[in-house]
Amino acid sequence: MEFEYWWLLAIPLFFGLGWAAARSDGRLASRESATVPHAYVRGLNFLLNEQFDKAIDAFVEMVRIEPEAIELHFALGGLFRRRGETDRAIRVHENLADRSDLSPEIRAHAQYELGLDFLKAGLIDRAEDAFNRLQGTDYAVAAASQRLVIAQMTHDWPRVIDLATPAGGKPDAEQARIIAQAQCELATAALAAGKLAEARVHAQRARDVAPDHPRPTILLGQIALQEGEAARAVDTWAPLAESAPDYVALVADRWLTAAETAGGPAGLRDAIARLQRVAGAVKSPDVLRAIAEAIVRLDGRAAAAQWVRQIVVGQPSLTGLQVLLDLSRADRPESQPATAAEQDEAALLTLVKRQADQSSRHVCRVCGFRARTYYWQCPGCSRWDTYSPVRSDD
Repeated sequence: MEFEYWWLLAIPLFFGLGWAAARSDGRLASRESATVPHAYVRGLNFLLNEQFDKAIDAFVEMVRIEPEAIELHFALGGLFRRRGETDRAIRVHENLADRSDLSPEIRAHAQYELGLDFLKAGLIDRAEDAFNRLQGTDYAVAAASQRLVIAQMTHDWPRVIDLATPAGGKPDAEQARIIAQAQCELATAALAAGKLAEARVHAQRARDVAPDHPRPTILLGQIALQEGEAARAVDTWAPLAESAPDYVALVADRWLTAAETAGGPAGLRDAIARLQRVAGAVKSPDVLRAIAEAIVRLDGRAAAAQWVRQIVVGQPSLTGLQVLLDLSRADRPESQPATAAEQDEAALLTLVKRQADQSSRHVCRVCGFRARTYYWQCPGCSRWDTYSPVRSDD
């Protein structure tokens, strides 16, 4: 192959083209960096480091420099809301929503953010009005979801059912659960008012939409018991032993009472044996106490204390110890002075009872809210079914 001398001329040409391309890229990068102000970069760094106060200061500075930067306004409003400065967030988003020079999509976005600001501030009526204005926009579905949240917060259960029911379709699992809980809330209110037929209708509707949920079953058993149908109440609750054993803790005492009413001592003994066979049931302080009190009615305090002692040795708990100490105390006439040992035992029982009352709580799995009463909807985070039916005993 012969060497072509004209190739020597191509070398400087290629070098010159490469140099020109590098200069062009450098100028482009320089222009791009110039268009990204330093305040914006600092704000992003503060956000990444979760320094929200400093991020707000940086973005405020950036908004002064670039008042037309819409996304910066949204970022700033979101930061204000997250920091709890809802009045400042409202001003930012109201300014965007009222600007006629912006596109309808951006104004709808600002209206949605404004609704979230009002909701965070507790201005429920204004939040709902903001979300209602979004019908027919790209944010209509998200706004409907927020209206459902508001209806649950205000306990407007008929509206909850209406908003959670899809038009012309079958509800998904989450919608079905919300509808069932709303129906159960209506059933609970009717039951408290003595409207048993109305309560049964709502509880049955709840079971129809969420057949695997334990709450409708629990309510239907309560309704049967209040109607004087003790045997039917026991039969209604019986499937819980297999389908939702943890929830037996919520009805154990009434289950045993109903069994005794329907079947006498033999029925009560059968119910005790049934509850003792439920997986993990005696780990619940409520089930432990209910069974112990039932054994007292059948066989006396000594037999109940012996059974509780076996449970406490295998599964130590403050509530179990409290029940055992209570059962182990000997009855004596009030006129007879207490011995030193009896006084010590009474002091120990008082101490254990106080500690058990403080520590035995239902705990929300999401926000950690603790309560002595079981809630189907957490008072702390307003979510459904986040409480364990078995009280903790830390």
